[in-house]
Amino acid sequence: MAIINLCIGTMKTGTTALQSFLRNNSEVLEKQGFCYPLMDVEAMSYAKSRNGHFLIFGTVHPNIPKTESQITEIQQFCYRKLEELAKVYPNIILSDELIWHHSKKQENFWQDLMDRLEKINCQLRVIVYLRRQDQLVQSLWKQGVKSGLQTSCTFDKYIQKKRYRYFPLDYYAHLKEIEKFVGKENLLVRVYESGQYEGEGRTLISDFMHTLNIPLTEQFTQETERRNPSLNGNFIEIKRILNSLPEYREMDNFMIKPLLTASLFQESQVKETKTSLFSYEEQTAFLKEYEESNRKVAVEFLNRKDGILFREPVQNLPAYQISPNAMCRDLLVFMAEALFDQQKKIETLENQIKTQRHTLKTITSSLAYRGYQKLKNTFH
Repeated sequence: MAIINLCIGTMKTGTTALQSFLRNNSEVLEKQGFCYPLMDVEAMSYAKSRNGHFLIFGTVHPNIPKTESQITEIQQFCYRKLEELAKVYPNIILSDELIWHHSKKQENFWQDLMDRLEKINCQLRVIVYLRRQDQLVQSLWKQGVKSGLQTSCTFDKYIQKKRYRYFPLDYYAHLKEIEKFVGKENLLVRVYESGQYEGEGRTLISDFMHTLNIPLTEQFTQETERRNPSLNGNFIEIKRILNSLPEYREMDNFMIKPLLTASLFQESQVKETKTSLFSYEEQTAFLKEYEESNRKVAVEFLNRKDGILFREPVQNLPAYQISPNAMCRDLLVFMAEALFDQQKKIETLENQIKTQRHTLKTITSSLAYRGYQKLKNTFH
C-alpha cells in the first residue's frame, strides 16, 4: 500500500519554495522511493507545481468557468494517475496550501478523500505547517493586496471587519476535525519558525525532508532565488490604491511584475527598519484569542509539556507607515520598471512582425508561389 503524503500548507509558510524544490528534484526523490508527480491538466495550468490542486479545484477561483462534469473528469484523471503511480512508488507527495481552508468549503472533503484513496489502495498522511497567527494575518493581507484585485482596504479595516475569517486560525479546532478522519498518527504538525526547523541546515526544506525521513543528500539542488516575495514599503500602498480602481481590476493585475521588481530593487538598495502592521498592544491582544488553542496543539500534537507552540517572542516593532519622503523616489522607480516592461513587450512584438514579414516575403518570392499566381490568373 502506497502512502500519499499530503502537505496542506498553510498559506504563507514557504509552500511555493517547497513545491519548487520538490518539482526540481523529482528524479532524485524517485531514487529514494518518493514521487512528486505533476498533474498535466490544462484547466489547472496556473497551479502546475501544486500537484494536489485537483482536490479543491471546484472551490477555488470562482472567476474561472468550470462545470460539475469538468471537475469530476479532472479528479477522475488525477486519481487514475495516482493509482498507476502507487503501483511503482511506495510514497507519493502531493501539495497545495489552499487545502487547509478550502477543505472546509467542500462537504465531506476528508471522508471523500479517504474513501477514494482506499479504492486505489493508498494510505493518507497529512503534513501541515502552522505560522503564528499575528504574523500570518499580516502576510495574508499583503498577499491579498499583491496578488488579488479585490483587496483595497487598509490593514486596520481588514482586521476590524475580520476579513481573515475565511482562514481557520483556531488551529486546534481545525486539526481535531482533520484528525477524526486521518487519525492523529497520520497528522504531522510542524511549526513555521526558523528556530524550530529540524534536519541538516535547520531550514524549511530540511525540516520537511526530515519529517518524511528523506535524507537531504548533496544530490538535491536548492534554489537561491526567493519565491513569492512580498511587496514592501510604499509599494504595498501603491498596489492597494491600484486595486481600488475599477479599470485596473479589469486588466488582470498587469502592473504586478514592475511593482515587484521595483520593490525588490529598493529593498536591495535601502535597508529598511522592520515594522509591524499591528501596534504592540493590538498584536498581543490578537494573539490572546488563540492562546488556549495554541497551547492544546503544542500539548496534544507535539507532546510539549510546557504548552508552547511558537517560541519566538512578540517583538515591539515600530508601526508600518507610508514614507512621504521616499514616495517620489519609489514612484519613479516603479514607473521606470513599468516602462521597461512595456518596452520589452513592444520589442518582442516588433520582432515577431519582422519575422512574419520575412517569412511572407520568402513565400511570395518563391518560384512555386509565382507559378501558382500565374496559373490562377489564367483561369480568371
